[in-house]
Amino acid sequence: MAIIINKNGYEHALSIINKGLEVDHSATNWEEVRPSRDEEVRFLNTHSLDEYGLWFLGLKTDADQKDISKFVYPFGDFNIVHKSALIAAEKNATQFGHEEIKAVAQKLLNTINQHKK
Repeated sequence: MAIIINKNGYEHALSIINKGLEVDHSATNWEEVRPSRDEEVRFLNTHSLDEYGLWFLGLKTDADQKDISKFVYPFGDFNIVHKSALIAAEKNATQFGHEEIKAVAQKLLNTINQHKK
């Protein structure tokens, strides 16, 4: 299974951060704040698959293009970019050898840290 960068998701995250919009700066709470399956379903009931995909850094190249499972490495909860999600994405990408995802997660974390100063 190959994972590539979801350019639309990366650009969406970068835009939110650069515009000073909603960013949760907590570094350790992703498991507590990540969207539940029910929240994902509610979002998909009112948004397109493309809009759903804007909240993920990675794409599985071998997944069905109409299946939500093609999106991996979430960075937010459909409203807010979570620093803790980016930290988790960086850690998991490192563990699984997804260097491109690791690099974009690091770039976004650096951007958050620059804006926080």
